[in-house]
Amino acid sequence: MKKIPIKIVELTSPSGKKAVDVMIDVFDYHEIENAQEKIRQFKKNYFELVKKAQKIIPQKKAVYKNKNSKRRSKDIGTGAGKKASFYWEIGNLFRKFNDDVKNTFEITNYNNALERDFGLSQTYVKELMIFSKLFKKKEIVDFIPMAIYRALVWKKIQLEEVGELKNEKARLLKRGKNKERIERENYKKELNALIKSKKKVSVRRTWAY
Repeated sequence: MKKIPIKIVELTSPSGKKAVDVMIDVFDYHEIENAQEKIRQFKKNYFELVKKAQKIIPQKKAVYKNKNSKRRSKDIGTGAGKKASFYWEIGNLFRKFNDDVKNTFEITNYNNALERDFGLSQTYVKELMIFSKLFKKKEIVDFIPMAIYRALVWKKIQLEEVGELKNEKARLLKRGKNKERIERENYKKELNALIKSKKKVSVRRTWAY
């Protein structure tokens, strides 16, 4: 099924009041069955996402550089210094939203909408969604910094390719439960060394046959 291209935009009324809305190309509108109902459901899902996410990452008041400035710097609580379970909650919210809409809609300005409404980039949100899918909520060890979990997420595909993702995940959680301090750069080197060693073993086995 062809996905419906939409934009999540911020509109300003004549009185200056701002509101978020969803727009679809008028040429596409008449070709979509039950378009109005589908758009209505999408809006409901998105506004619920905004409401729930802002309870976790509350929006702070915008700060203007000076009184004559028309551009504002967004000061959004992105959770600096927060525990990994905080980021898991955010990733899980976005993952559920994505699962609800991914087969029907294509958000053509998603990155802009994420930055405007949440202060997050699309790449970062994708990492958090992978994180929330890779780990169950009850598995999260908050002693482990989020930077370490992200290092594992970045190497997820490569670890899967060498058959070590499940094992490395278990090793990391064990180290966290044992209160072992892990430095991000050192951990990245560990992962690279593990992947490299497993690839060498795979090559040797191939030549052996």
